[in-house]
Amino acid sequence: MTERELKLLLDAGAVKRVQVHYAVMSDGYMVVVDGRTLETTKRETREFKTLDAAARCLFKIGLADFSVKLKTA
Repeated sequence: MTERELKLLLDAGAVKRVQVHYAVMSDGYMVVVDGRTLETTKRETREFKTLDAAARCLFKIGLADFSVKLKTA
């Protein structure tokens, strides 16, 4: 889902869980919303170099409550 789709879901109150996962392969972070990753407009997984960058993106959208998952196993 894109940022725009996420914003629409947030406005409708349809988002249950938001997590920021550490992506080992890209050595960065990705946002997962109800099991779906945040994507670019080209439908590629949006990757963030730092946890702060991911948090800034979520704050900009209007989301301040999320969890961080650093280990995938």
